[in-house]
Amino acid sequence: MTTFLLNKKCERCNTPLPDEFVNLLCYDDYNKSIEEAEKRKMELKEQAIAEVKKVPDSQLNNVEEIKPIGDSKPADNIEAFPSAPLVSRFGILDPDYQENPEMDDKDQILANLAQFIGSHRDADNPKGAKHGILLYYPQRNMYSFIKNYCMKKVIAHPQYPKYFWKPKIVDVGCGSGTGANILSQEADFVWGIDKNSFSIEFAKEAFTREKNNIFYSSQLTFDQFNIMEDTRETLKFDIVVAIEVIEHIYDTDKFLRALINKFTKRDKKGNCHILNEPTEFFFSTPNRNFRKIKKDKPDNPYHVREYRSQELVAYLRNYFEEVKIYNQKGEPVPEDTVADEVVLLHCWHPKI
Repeated sequence: MTTFLLNKKCERCNTPLPDEFVNLLCYDDYNKSIEEAEKRKMELKEQAIAEVKKVPDSQLNNVEEIKPIGDSKPADNIEAFPSAPLVSRFGILDPDYQENPEMDDKDQILANLAQFIGSHRDADNPKGAKHGILLYYPQRNMYSFIKNYCMKKVIAHPQYPKYFWKPKIVDVGCGSGTGANILSQEADFVWGIDKNSFSIEFAKEAFTREKNNIFYSSQLTFDQFNIMEDTRETLKFDIVVAIEVIEHIYDTDKFLRALINKFTKRDKKGNCHILNEPTEFFFSTPNRNFRKIKKDKPDNPYHVREYRSQELVAYLRNYFEEVKIYNQKGEPVPEDTVADEVVLLHCWHPKI
């Protein structure tokens, strides 16, 4: 039987809503809001393209002259920052750069196991590592850095050591779950999500950890979840992690907006400037400044595009007020000269 609460009404037409409704809009107004959002999205896209056409050709080859849209002040709404510069390239500043089409990535568990077996030192492979490597070392280093960063946040909590506060983390594109398992050592809850069902099945079987309500243990769960398509409501998280993901995405604007809108903690007024506890984001990606990475096109067929460090910093500053860049060990590096194979970006205070 459907029940109605007197204090639960449509935000637009004030019609009473059923008790089980999560969205505070009636069916008609909800459908209208979707149509309005799609219409506004097209308007913003056209506006962004118009802005791109204003950029002189002489600036396209000069990274330092291209500046991100917007300023350092927080936006009141999404319309203040319609998109990033050079929207057709999603931040790539080289007009001759060739992108790959977006593809579904290979099953990460198979890749991890092949890497472990191939790197293990034995009679047939005397030059291999002493122990097999399940997670490629830059990825392991970055996950370990974030884990240690979480530990520092725990110790810095004003009520430590009487009270042990630990962050809630979502690991986007978690693959086989190995990185999420590392994060869980210093987290209260880690949610690993990936759109690859086979990887999620393995992660669930290998790493799922439930709280037992007897003594403290962190919780680690996994779900098949497409961040750009799934409409389910989610928790808001202290830390959002996307290691080696953004280079696989064609529409990075949609990807970043989905991450921010789904996972960012906000107060009742929608403000993300929560004192001492803002949602923090960590992104990593191959760095096109690295000498072995091709400059004109990704060598990896699963990578849509690969950024130079300064390109990605400039691009992310369209979405976040604060952006810091590190190497894969978590050491601060200059954004315009770093030549490491992989870079790690730490962002907070979204502009949308």
